[in-house]
Amino acid sequence: MRTRLRTTGRTARTARPRGRAVLATALVSLALAAPAPTADAHTDPHPEPQADDPAWHTWPLGTPRDNQELRAVAALGPRDVWAVGYRGEIADSRPLVQHFDGTLWHDLAVPLATGTGQFDTVAPLAPDDVWAIGHRNDEAAFNDRALAVHFDGKAWRETPMPEQPYNISAYPFGTAAIGPADVWTVGALAQDRIANPHPLAYHWDGTEWTAAATPDPGGSAILFAAAADRAGGAWAVGVAYTDGVGRPLVEHWDGKAWRIVDIPYDPAQAHSLEGVTVLAPDDVWAVGGTSTAGGESRPVAYHWDGTAWSQAVTPAIDANLHAASADPTSGVVWAVGSQPDETTPAVLLRWDGTAWTQVPAADDPDARGASLFSVAAVPGADPVTPSAWAVGSTLPTFQTPWHAVIEGYGPPPGRIAGSRGPSVGPIP
Repeated sequence: MRTRLRTTGRTARTARPRGRAVLATALVSLALAAPAPTADAHTDPHPEPQADDPAWHTWPLGTPRDNQELRAVAALGPRDVWAVGYRGEIADSRPLVQHFDGTLWHDLAVPLATGTGQFDTVAPLAPDDVWAIGHRNDEAAFNDRALAVHFDGKAWRETPMPEQPYNISAYPFGTAAIGPADVWTVGALAQDRIANPHPLAYHWDGTEWTAAATPDPGGSAILFAAAADRAGGAWAVGVAYTDGVGRPLVEHWDGKAWRIVDIPYDPAQAHSLEGVTVLAPDDVWAVGGTSTAGGESRPVAYHWDGTAWSQAVTPAIDANLHAASADPTSGVVWAVGSQPDETTPAVLLRWDGTAWTQVPAADDPDARGASLFSVAAVPGADPVTPSAWAVGSTLPTFQTPWHAVIEGYGPPPGRIAGSRGPSVGPIP
């Protein structure tokens, strides 16, 4: 089987038999660890919800189930939510794009020049300004090329990405949309798909994508996520390696250059950051994973107060976090990840302004075996639609066929008229 960089699971236990997983599982599996949270962490893993409390529920996809995975989700509002990923096997992965209109998830066709490709990140700036970014297989070069597609409200248009040498693969993993003519995507460049990875940073200036220089992390490194800092700049997080041991990597774009920002960590352990989200310029969260001496993983969350990064207490559970999303209005931050549980690998943590606590994932049959890779807090959420969305798939548990999973935090789909059943077609 052909191998390439992939980020799903990002630990040995959740590695998958698909392309992009290899670099992430070959390197990032070495990179997970950080100081284990103290025993007084908020550890109640399954608090009992009240009858009228919101909860996580699975929602029908806008497409029949098959081998599919959703890698990223982002929300403009309660009736404008986007999720992207791929469908099919490695040799012929095809893009998967879902859109929620407040009632149903719809499947949207995305024509590509090569017919194949997959998305890892989505950045909607407006209903008529949406980016879906990922990579496609270059069969002749035995490598992968960056892929960017733009939606103008009516149609998708593929936009050229910076060219790389014949033997270099390009994998954009995260996007920070500062404005319509100021968009960053970050990820990794790797030789022959898996060797010597180093950070990728591409910038959209309203006309074209160009490659930007990033600071030398002193060895192999990958950037997994990015977010606009709400002050005209951007944050990017990932992992860098020293003698094969991962350490947290944080970089900041100040409008002129990328620079590495110090973050505390225990050099005797390995670390990785996979998600970043911004409430305000002086209120930023980065999440990821660490591993204990016994081989268990621990979720990790760091906070930026405008001056320095510090580590917060998280529940002492065997899990890794893959993404985070914040609602600046309420101050709530969601983080999602996975744990070694064949029944319900999905993990959801919530920051309420005071503490991180675990919230039960959906437990209905459609959620069984699912891991979650991305989360989106919904700005301007209303009580009749979910206030947050999370996406993933059942692939890490090696189910065949695997299928994509969408979970919403709030009322179940049955309480929204017309919300049951797939809808395939253009945005209404």
